[in-house]
Amino acid sequence: MGADDPLILDITYPDTRSEIIANADTVLDEIDYLIAGAPVYCGKLPLLALECLRALHGHGKKATAVAVYGNRDYGTALYNMVEMLSQNGFNVIAAGLFIGQHSYSDVVPVAIGRPDESDIEKAREFGAQVLQASKPLNIEDIPIQWDKHSKSKEYTALKPTYKGKICIKCGRCAEVCPTGILSSETGEHLNRHGKKNCIGCMACVNNCKSEARISKANPIVRLMMKRVLGQASRERKEPFVMM
Repeated sequence: MGADDPLILDITYPDTRSEIIANADTVLDEIDYLIAGAPVYCGKLPLLALECLRALHGHGKKATAVAVYGNRDYGTALYNMVEMLSQNGFNVIAAGLFIGQHSYSDVVPVAIGRPDESDIEKAREFGAQVLQASKPLNIEDIPIQWDKHSKSKEYTALKPTYKGKICIKCGRCAEVCPTGILSSETGEHLNRHGKKNCIGCMACVNNCKSEARISKANPIVRLMMKRVLGQASRERKEPFVMM
């Protein structure tokens, strides 16, 4: 959109989310336009993002909603984001669906290297077009892809496998974990409920230099994943925007 010095509130990590929620009434005082972005898990917005976005108040500010999915299914994520922002007093005038490499690409290669340069260029074009938009979106125009995952309230995730014997205790996994469930000192879960709270984003796997954390699936799970992600691994979906 051409902003010289945009305020960036990265809701990936627990500390920033907690700060935003604690200061929800004032955190957006210095901005005139909100671009809200979040990933899609099981056809839905992750609960951590929902909690944070739900706390924000628009007071009539304009907004754009963007959901990023792994080339399989965006489900209800974008619809729910637009609906939530609108209910919280934002004028949502644009929305977009963009593609990122699927979290489970180590098991089934899906959208490898996305977003690529073509995706980035389309994002730039989207930003320029948004400047010309002024009317709020009609919530009924926001697309939904219904399947058993997006219809379910449950989040099913492939959990990373941890090899404690080769872990070098660098603490990188804890730094990049969006749920804050890992110890920076030991690499283990902070408590016995930690693994249950894992969302399967594989950030720890992608940032582990010693390969102490890996994406691993037994033959049955691998077969199921190939069925679910098979088509997504063979076709290329393109970003979709509306305003």
